[in-house]
Amino acid sequence: MSLAVMAVGVVGIIATEKVTLAANQHAKNLAIATHIGQSWLGMLEAEAALWGRDGLLSRTVWLQQGAPQASWFRPDYDGDLAFGAAFDALGNPVRDQDVEADAKFCVDLRLATLTSNNNGGGLVRAEVRVIWLRDDGALGSGGLVVNNACGVEAVSVQDEAERRLFHFVFLSGGVRQVGE
Repeated sequence: MSLAVMAVGVVGIIATEKVTLAANQHAKNLAIATHIGQSWLGMLEAEAALWGRDGLLSRTVWLQQGAPQASWFRPDYDGDLAFGAAFDALGNPVRDQDVEADAKFCVDLRLATLTSNNNGGGLVRAEVRVIWLRDDGALGSGGLVVNNACGVEAVSVQDEAERRLFHFVFLSGGVRQVGE
């Protein structure tokens, strides 16, 4: 009798441990994704120093890329800064050639001009969306197979079938023109 009671207790402990491990993994991913989003906001704020007083974004990398877009876009990888849209499981940037194998997190940006002023008063709202797969190699409805977080286009993540494959973190901030 005592062995049966002990067996039930051990099974309960094992089940609790499995749930605890899953919750810890999700919390870790959420913390990493938040850090990635904050890093992107910092990069965009730093890039504002290159935003010329003439209002031109030609010296910037990502502000220039997002200026003509009205919706989400996936930022290009910049080899000089070694920074792009893809990040590994520890939150480190992943080079373009390693995205297929190493991308655990992926970033999409949306920029909206709030004010434009050639006297240095330009302001852009920057939204950062960090996504990661719920399960590696998840199979979505309609037979969609995604092997990494950057495996779908930035705008297509708004589709219901693809949205169910990912976890999301959204951050937003203001980027103020400070260039010469």
